[in-house]
Amino acid sequence: MNYLSDLKFSPYHYAWAEENGARHDTFLICLKFQDQIIKMTTFDKYVKPTNDSEYLYGNTEDDIRRVCNFLTYSLLTHHGRYKADKVTDIPFQAAIDYLKGYSKSKTSSGQYIGRQSVEKERNAICHFMKNLKEKRGDYNEHFYVRKVLLESKSSNAFKRKGRSRTAWEYEIPAVYMGKGNKDLLRDIPQKAIPIILRAVKREEPELFLGVVLELCSGIRTGEVVNTRRANSIYPGGIRYVKENGVFTSFEIDLTKEYILRSDGKYAGSIKIERRQNVYPIFLEIVQAAYEGHLKLINEKYLEPEAPLFVNKSINTKTGKKMAISEQSYCKRIKRIMKEVVLPELLISDELELKVFGMMLNEKNWGLHAFRHWFTVQLVLNEEDLNGIAFWRGDSSLESSFEYLQNKGEIMRLYAKASEVVGNEIMNAIKRESFYEFQGN
Repeated sequence: MNYLSDLKFSPYHYAWAEENGARHDTFLICLKFQDQIIKMTTFDKYVKPTNDSEYLYGNTEDDIRRVCNFLTYSLLTHHGRYKADKVTDIPFQAAIDYLKGYSKSKTSSGQYIGRQSVEKERNAICHFMKNLKEKRGDYNEHFYVRKVLLESKSSNAFKRKGRSRTAWEYEIPAVYMGKGNKDLLRDIPQKAIPIILRAVKREEPELFLGVVLELCSGIRTGEVVNTRRANSIYPGGIRYVKENGVFTSFEIDLTKEYILRSDGKYAGSIKIERRQNVYPIFLEIVQAAYEGHLKLINEKYLEPEAPLFVNKSINTKTGKKMAISEQSYCKRIKRIMKEVVLPELLISDELELKVFGMMLNEKNWGLHAFRHWFTVQLVLNEEDLNGIAFWRGDSSLESSFEYLQNKGEIMRLYAKASEVVGNEIMNAIKRESFYEFQGN
């Protein structure tokens, strides 16, 4: 009997919390036999950032999972081909074969894996094998990964300043069979924003502020569910300054992840720890949504961690509502987009909205589109590279750089397709008055 078919390498998640509520996570690699752990390994120490790659790659669950798949492929599934009995026996060819097979695999919907997924898989394998060079000298004959400087070749005014950027170069090739981000719908017409917000306000009023914060500060869904009230038992939370009853600043404390649920589970993750400010032109909208949100949630049903967004049901053990999870938050918003927003778009007399509805029906859509919309507003408001990175809360200038590369196209697209751009979209939202809440 071939017992290798029942063996696999798997991630092992170990988490603990300090007395002050700060959460810590580490991910290890274990060997399983028919889903039973039979051995813990030390392979995780090779799944770590290499020099100068702090923000490109790290020891996360996804990184560990990718390396586990590669180890299972090289040491177990194809042991007969590569004759590798230990991790340092894995030949360079195994990495090439694995990436070639992965790039040709398909999703559950029958589509090829996208370019971004292939790149992430290649990042993981290349960095893992680069770190193994300490244990195996002949790996030096192959240059798995290196950081190279790319000089800008664009003729636009921004790049003429002589800026350059860094990128990663790999010897292991990658093939892109899928359409990648081309099949992911990110652009949202300006005229669709009021429709989306109105639908969320009507269907899920307690999540309305979350969507507003995504649109007006660019925070991610995992960061939305990590937001807590100012009276939380943990420091930070929401901070704002009022002058004559009007917000002049609104800051979300994302400097540390805390356990916000009494069951010990985490709501979501903060990608980059920081304090995130709402972009100034959106302060009036955020103030209306925030003050309305506080009227909706009953403080006596909040756990002492005071999460800003909670589940609908009450925890039978505590009699309180726990923080909503990122998965639940996304599921509820996506339902609205599919069941409420989409039908309205398809019957619209506005050609722009009808076309958006058709695209929404045909392509994949995720809540990250809200962050993309926010970034587009920064470009339309003439923010420069550093300004876009600051207001997005980016750890590097890479993402902002990509938007400025396409600035001309963004300006052309929105000037042609929308009657309102930049600050004027907020005037359109204000006219809707749907952000005004009723009740106590």
